Amino acid sequence: MKNLLKDLCSIKGISGKEESVCKFAAEKLSVFADVCITHDNSVIGVIEPEEGRKTDKHILFDAHIDQIGLIVTYVHKNGFIKFDTCGGLDPRILYGSTVIVHGEKDFNGVICSIPPHLMKSKDKSSLSIDDMFIDIGFCSESIGEKIKPGDRVSFNKGFYELLNGNIASPATDDRSGVYVLIKLAEKLEKLKREKLNIKFTFLLSSREEIGHLGAKTSAYKIMPDEAISVDVSFAKQPGVSNDKYGVLGKGPMIGIAPSLSTKITDSLKEIAQRENIPHQFEVMKGRSGTNADSISLIRSGIPCGLVSIPQRYMHTGIEIVNCNDLDNVTELLFSYAKQGGAK
Repeated sequence: MKNLLKDLCSIKGISGKEESVCKFAAEKLSVFADVCITHDNSVIGVIEPEEGRKTDKHILFDAHIDQIGLIVTYVHKNGFIKFDTCGGLDPRILYGSTVIVHGEKDFNGVICSIPPHLMKSKDKSSLSIDDMFIDIGFCSESIGEKIKPGDRVSFNKGFYELLNGNIASPATDDRSGVYVLIKLAEKLEKLKREKLNIKFTFLLSSREEIGHLGAKTSAYKIMPDEAISVDVSFAKQPGVSNDKYGVLGKGPMIGIAPSLSTKITDSLKEIAQRENIPHQFEVMKGRSGTNADSISLIRSGIPCGLVSIPQRYMHTGIEIVNCNDLDNVTELLFSYAKQGGAK
């Protein structure tokens, strides 16, 4: 598990620039499915019934492959780089971060600002992204030939194994979901021998962090009978109550929301209880804020469910997930697929 997840998290793929991680994920998925990469950087893998057998149902499993990051907006001749967020980043976490600027080649950099000693007192409590810049240590007008507006910037963080099966790394939102779908495809490919009359499609969708764009375009093309999105959601940490959020290591969070298919949600609940798969529930008052919302609105509508992986420190440079949760999400989805989807 850890080697594949580490590789997925280590390869950069910020929204709109997912090519490298798409190529890697497509290679891994192609061992178990027929794979293509779309023009907008989504990966689609298909497992069909054996030749000559009728397809009774088409089920889509989705997880987004892009990650949050930064985008270069201006390059000063003095070597300092201005930037903005690419995805939902909180600027408060940026100051002092180490980053990689993906220009002509990769450049190490640090996010800096005016030292607090030199700030006016009124500015010390209101540091914004406009006050920050990236310093790569380069002081020359030729920097503009090496780094250009639109180049992406990623966090320069590692992959760490913590206690109790926890993993800390950039991009576990949602490379942990991508990992689950690759492992699910491995298990489902073997089901062809059991002669299931079901077509399975795996969508590793691009540009989720900027509006679910890859899921919208690909789901329109795929048009399954039903779908389940796999994403991350909030796990309890200091200052976050567990009566509203999930708990790390306590299993998949089954989404319950007006925007989701009740039939799929109830089937996931029943399977988790029947198979003794550890699970928890995530109740949302309206939309889920995930690809599931967009997939459910494609064409005349696609029934869609949501299974989330508990995660601490979402949308930061170091996001924590639990290995047992990844295994249990995989088992839940495998049992769902094996029974033929929603009942």
